Amino acid sequence: MMLILRRPWLKLDYRVTEGPECHAPYGEAGPDAVLLRCGLVPGALLNQILDHFRQALPNEDAAFVLWNERTGEFSIDFPVIERATPSRLVYRTPQPEPDCHIVCDLHSHGTGAAFFSATDDADDRNSTKVAIVVGRLGRPGAPSFAARLCAGGMFLTLPGLPFAEARDAD
Repeated sequence: MMLILRRPWLKLDYRVTEGPECHAPYGEAGPDAVLLRCGLVPGALLNQILDHFRQALPNEDAAFVLWNERTGEFSIDFPVIERATPSRLVYRTPQPEPDCHIVCDLHSHGTGAAFFSATDDADDRNSTKVAIVVGRLGRPGAPSFAARLCAGGMFLTLPGLPFAEARDAD
């Protein structure tokens, strides 16, 4: 069984289970594949987001990367923050205009480690997006990142960040 998911910005073919050998009426299943149809997000946007997150220290912060399928352009949406502390963040997910799609949902853990919490799991469960947590901000060295693709109720580990070269994304 495979999860086949198509969005204007994403093409995903992911093998969920190995099934018995049988006739497949729609053809053979190919290999797992993840393709960002929108391309990589410009690294300059990640740099802007990291700068914004650093300004919010010691509190957590959030940002969304949107992609306009009509123009092919990426943009950043810094959401309305309802509550921010060094260990908790409550914010509003943007409602994109037609032809715009949320590609990445990023939030920081301030100076703490980058990891997905139980709250993150609950928030991401019914979304299709790249979720990224940024940690170790304001400490010597590069920040740390945890990234995953949220799709079909599953969390798929990503081999790297979906950004083109960026000064802080090691």
